[in-house]
Amino acid sequence: MTRSAAAVLALLATPALAHPGDHSGLSLLGSLAHIALEPDHLIFAAATVAVGVLAYRAGKRAGAKGRAP
Repeated sequence: MTRSAAAVLALLATPALAHPGDHSGLSLLGSLAHIALEPDHLIFAAATVAVGVLAYRAGKRAGAKGRAP
């Protein structure tokens, strides 16, 4: 896929409607509070951190195996 085709597809994409509700009137502080306090956002953030920790540990373990005499 060319860069121009990817750019056109990105511009034509619609926003994901993850959960119901109108979020268009939120201020910056309201948006940040929404992101920080919604249970679905918190679950996704926890899963992301868990995957990062597992990836770090796997990389550290793989690096230690490569340095063994």
